[in-house]
Amino acid sequence: MTTYLSAAAREHLAVAQSQLDRHTPTAATGRCGGCGEAGPCRQRRAALRAFGRYGVLPRRWPGASRPDLVRGVPSWSGWLAAVVDAALR
Repeated sequence: MTTYLSAAAREHLAVAQSQLDRHTPTAATGRCGGCGEAGPCRQRRAALRAFGRYGVLPRRWPGASRPDLVRGVPSWSGWLAAVVDAALR
C-alpha cells in the first residue's frame, strides 16, 4: 500500500529525522548524544511521535548508538567500521 505525503508532511518528517539522528542515546551510557539527558530525551520522543503520526518508519544508521563504546564487547572491524564512521560524520 502506498501513502501519499504532502510536501509539508515530508518536510516535517525530514526535521524529525534530523532530530532522531542528533538525539540518539549511546549504548554505553544510555544518555542522549545530543543533549545528555538519560533515556530517550524529550526531542527524540517528539520526533518518534511525528513518524508514528504519519505511519512511516525512521531511517536507521548502523552504529548510531555507538556500541563500540560498551566495555567487554569486541570493537567492529573491516568494512562496517568504515561505513559507521562515515555515517557518524
